[in-house]
Amino acid sequence: MSSVAIPKCIFSMCDGGRPEAPVPPTVSGKQFGAGDEAGEDAGGGTTLRPRGWMAVMFIIGFFTATAMAFSAFSQPITNYLIKHYSMKANAATDLANIFSGTSNFSPVVGAFVADAFCGRFRTLLFGTIAGFLGMVAITLTATIHQLKPPSCGVLARQAGTCAGPSGLQRAVLYIAMGLLVVGTGATSPTSLPFGADQFDERRHKEGLRRYYSGYYVVTMMATFLALTVIAYVQDKVSWGLGLAIPTALMLATFVVFLVGTPWYVYVLPEGSIFASVARVAVASCRKWRLRLQHPNDAQRQEALLYSDPPPAAGRVVDFRLPLTLQLSFLNKAAMVTDADEKRPDGFPARPWKLCSVQQVEEVKCIVKIIPIWISGVLWFIGMVEISNYTFLQVLTMDLHMGKNFSIPPVSIFAIFYLSVALFLPIYELLIAPVAQRLTKTEGGLTLLQRQGVGLAISVLPFLIAAMVERRRRDSALGHGGTSPQSVFLVAPQLVVMGLSAAFSMVGQMEFYNTQFPHQMRTLGNAAFYCAQGAGNYLATLVVKVVNTRTRLPGGGGWVSDDINAGRLDYFYYSMAVFGAVNLVYFLVCSNFYRYKDQ
Repeated sequence: MSSVAIPKCIFSMCDGGRPEAPVPPTVSGKQFGAGDEAGEDAGGGTTLRPRGWMAVMFIIGFFTATAMAFSAFSQPITNYLIKHYSMKANAATDLANIFSGTSNFSPVVGAFVADAFCGRFRTLLFGTIAGFLGMVAITLTATIHQLKPPSCGVLARQAGTCAGPSGLQRAVLYIAMGLLVVGTGATSPTSLPFGADQFDERRHKEGLRRYYSGYYVVTMMATFLALTVIAYVQDKVSWGLGLAIPTALMLATFVVFLVGTPWYVYVLPEGSIFASVARVAVASCRKWRLRLQHPNDAQRQEALLYSDPPPAAGRVVDFRLPLTLQLSFLNKAAMVTDADEKRPDGFPARPWKLCSVQQVEEVKCIVKIIPIWISGVLWFIGMVEISNYTFLQVLTMDLHMGKNFSIPPVSIFAIFYLSVALFLPIYELLIAPVAQRLTKTEGGLTLLQRQGVGLAISVLPFLIAAMVERRRRDSALGHGGTSPQSVFLVAPQLVVMGLSAAFSMVGQMEFYNTQFPHQMRTLGNAAFYCAQGAGNYLATLVVKVVNTRTRLPGGGGWVSDDINAGRLDYFYYSMAVFGAVNLVYFLVCSNFYRYKDQ
């Protein structure tokens, strides 16, 4: 079960999910605050309804500014550490990798804190404050002379004679990066689910689906602006101003976000889901010898199993999941073996021996999602590889756009984010309605079909990249190592990868948020970011394996430090095969998957 309410003081310390004030009435499995609309439920009682897009309007600008602020530092972090902080290339790369990896896995901690103790809103609030302080500190390192090493020329940097950062300067930098990690860990898993909480799933199905796509559009546009406008200011004007602009926008939109607090829906925490998972596992193993009655009839079987007592009228949300026959071994955790397993109030006397059907089905949701999640990790590996090595291609190409204007190398990735941001509304407004009429499926495609289309498309950018790389390499070898060809030669592979992301990334995000039990939406969102983090780490392993198996006469592999000496085109072809294998694996897994409530 899951409950939603406005606590007495939403800014108070976390209370572990125990509301301090009487809980307001309910509708659709949610409890709402005083700002919500009144209505009538099926039983004639008074209900309160979420505001949907009206509430989200206070939130969306805040999401955009937060994404822009984080991208303004995280995207060019290696460049910042080398050029502005006078770090050596290897040290800067190592620190950037640690920062990126920690940032991607920190949402797991944030999701646990939100779901078990603090709730989504207060976790989001805490993370925003931590992230804002981190951006302020980073901005100060770029503007205050005492907080940054002396400036260093290009020749001195190449010779390795630049004075590195002092102990104080490193401490301030590490504290700032730590605050950004904390901010990311708290806001990444909570921001999307908090917005989704503002929709009634019965009345706002279409709005909720478009919210997921809209969330990704604004996130992509924020990153696009960070890689173009903000990156240009950082590269051509000053790092201080380039970091101060998104920091100021973050503060302004945060104020607007707080103005909307009377209209928000607040989901109360309900304790650790990990303890519930462990209890189901232990209880089902204890009863492994027992035989389930009616093994082919879920309704008749559920009638003999333990379910939580019905909620008190007008106080608690009821998000009960029906019993399913998949993974039926776990159903044994809900078998009542003797009368003293239940207390007089109907709750289990020994929760490690008797679990409810709801707890069992929540565990099943997590277990069933794991194979699909693995496919998402494999897709992210491909995305990391094409991003990393497209950047290396860019560094050896002509960066000019016209005669007198050159773009920062990192800005080429704005093409990827722009393609996602442009395609999503085209899909929602033009393609989805047509597909819906043909398939009779809401939204045109199911969540799994949407991911499958993204995986199928993901093979194409590697094939394009391989052909572009062959042309770039031949040109570079004929011109002393640097190709005179335009950097925009890599644009097609980024555009097609953007189309793949529009299907796969958005499909994954919506899949995790809808297929995890309602009270675990935050954990579901964290699963998306964990897939990204795992993809980052495993991408390095893939390159090492490829280089080990493809030693060239010169000693290096296909993916050499000097890409002109390697055969990056062969690597791209191998990654296309990798993507095709992942597609087959996904199709097999999706064939056996059953959606929640089915």
